[in-house]
Amino acid sequence: MCGIAGLACATHDCHEDHEAIVAAMCEMQAHRGPDDQGVVLLDRVCLGSRRLSILDVSPAGHMPMCDPTGRWWVTYNGEVYNYRALREELQALGHAFTSDGDTEVILHAWMEWGRDAFARFVGMFAIALVDRDTGTLQLVRDRYGIKPLYHAAVNGHLLFSSEMKTLGPCTQPARVDRQRLMEWFLYRNADSFRPETMIEGISSVLPGHVVTVRNGEVRSAPFYNLLSHVRAEAHEGYRRARETDVVARVDSALREAVQCRLVSDVPVGTLCSGGLDSSLVTAIAGEYTRDITAFNVAIENAPELDERRFAEQLTRSLGIELVSFTLTGDAFRAMLPRAVYHSDLPLTHPNSVAYLHISQVARSHGVVVLLSGEGADELFGGYSWSYRRLRTVERLLPLLGHLPHRLIDQVTLVAYAMAGLPATAHRFRETLPPTVGAIDGYARRGWARECEQAYEFVPRAIDRTVLGRMLGDLHDFLPPLLRRLDRMTMAASVESRVPFLDHRLVHEVVNLPLHYRVSARADKWLLKRVAERYLPRRNIWRKKMGFPIPLASYIAPYADFRFFRNGFCQQLMPLGETGLRDAIARWASNPFAFFGLLTLEMWGRMFVMGQTLDAVEQCFATSGSAASYAGHDEMPAGQPR
Repeated sequence: MCGIAGLACATHDCHEDHEAIVAAMCEMQAHRGPDDQGVVLLDRVCLGSRRLSILDVSPAGHMPMCDPTGRWWVTYNGEVYNYRALREELQALGHAFTSDGDTEVILHAWMEWGRDAFARFVGMFAIALVDRDTGTLQLVRDRYGIKPLYHAAVNGHLLFSSEMKTLGPCTQPARVDRQRLMEWFLYRNADSFRPETMIEGISSVLPGHVVTVRNGEVRSAPFYNLLSHVRAEAHEGYRRARETDVVARVDSALREAVQCRLVSDVPVGTLCSGGLDSSLVTAIAGEYTRDITAFNVAIENAPELDERRFAEQLTRSLGIELVSFTLTGDAFRAMLPRAVYHSDLPLTHPNSVAYLHISQVARSHGVVVLLSGEGADELFGGYSWSYRRLRTVERLLPLLGHLPHRLIDQVTLVAYAMAGLPATAHRFRETLPPTVGAIDGYARRGWARECEQAYEFVPRAIDRTVLGRMLGDLHDFLPPLLRRLDRMTMAASVESRVPFLDHRLVHEVVNLPLHYRVSARADKWLLKRVAERYLPRRNIWRKKMGFPIPLASYIAPYADFRFFRNGFCQQLMPLGETGLRDAIARWASNPFAFFGLLTLEMWGRMFVMGQTLDAVEQCFATSGSAASYAGHDEMPAGQPR
């Protein structure tokens, strides 16, 4: 819904212009809220907002917002879908309202229930709350981190914002957090487990946490714990229930999640790839309203990757409009630097560019809200390469232990060679797993163990392991997907909503026995049974495609050292020129790895070296004089724009 920013000053005799600082931070994220801007100075706290008007688009929804006494203040990004029910409850307790949106409900809920209010919210949110009497600032982030929120301590000030880039000018010179950079190289994920980001001094409010700032002291505490909602009695209830009853219960929870996310005073659409998850969300939404538009990305000259025909069949049967955008290599490369800029991190998923394109298309059609299918794979077992393979490996490991050591040694050596690892690494293979774990302080290993232990009541060890992996992915594998969705849609001034991450639905699904999710019959078996109520069978039981793009052909023009010369990877990493040239020359053996290196270079130039987005776009243009410009030793400097 918005971009928010602000600061809390711990200095009594500060001479900084707090309103100017916060206004500049808001302006840098104007794309998150093009409809309205507000900045208010509250003694030593300053709040700011860029508003994307969705609920109560009148001036009554202006932020920052205060209660009638002027003591309590809020600025807020997100949506609380059950705000009308909460407002009725608060009115019965004596609260009066002057607007018809959710922001005022959040403010009064906090006034009435304090921190307990956050557990009542159904939705996604990043909230800044101020008690002016005590000078206390609280920063709150939703349960699964759908909405972003960052903060940084700078010269006696705690600054916060929806986007890292707005804090960058305040934390100059920018320095890379090497620990988080190594984690990104290993996992393509620097969003999980700890608040530190890839830029030193900038931290994230963790999902389900409240950061309290008072008198210069900063404390973080959780208000939500996913593991506590895994319960033996719920699991046993599902195990004993009839299959048809389980399908009906999950269907009901999903319908409610979709229905409440249709609440809006502006046009709503869906992202409909043609795959199971987005098609199901579109079909359920279509039962509540025909006044929606579905948006789809088609892949030019790659029919084996293109699911548009399935999206067309579905929307035609539903009687709703489908708008499709055809992605080409030229369109991908033209938008790539801008996607990196808006991501605030090197890109984890190449299809982020497609999300940015289709979000712009939706906005051009007047659609301001999009429903998406993120979270379904982690919840219902959609990653066969992870969950099904893990189950297979767990079954095979006891058998492999009986093989001759020499045979195991030779098979391992071949595997190392196929992965491009030097033969010498094979000699020290026993040290690699603990080395990988040590890089992130064993955080992922510890989290995996905690998730597995949450299912201690499940009799079979293999089931506990797979269920634990799926639970763990909600806070490990999912965050980069949520980053992609939020940053790419908001870059186009469009809000994305995620029905599968309604916490009420999540709490049902995490208690399902494994055979409802990864069964002998199919991955996501239960979700497919639900989908049979809405979709043609041919759309449900076909092979999963995900959201693939022909990455190798798209990035082939970048396989040239001149795009990296005297840039971030060479100067500030620093990567040796000979090895870097060799990696670029061998890019075709692993295009995804090269894509990571490429977007790391773009990110480093903008967020660490201080080059403008315009300069980086010019540097990485792949035709004409712009391509030759990439080889120049000197590059323009300046803050990202």
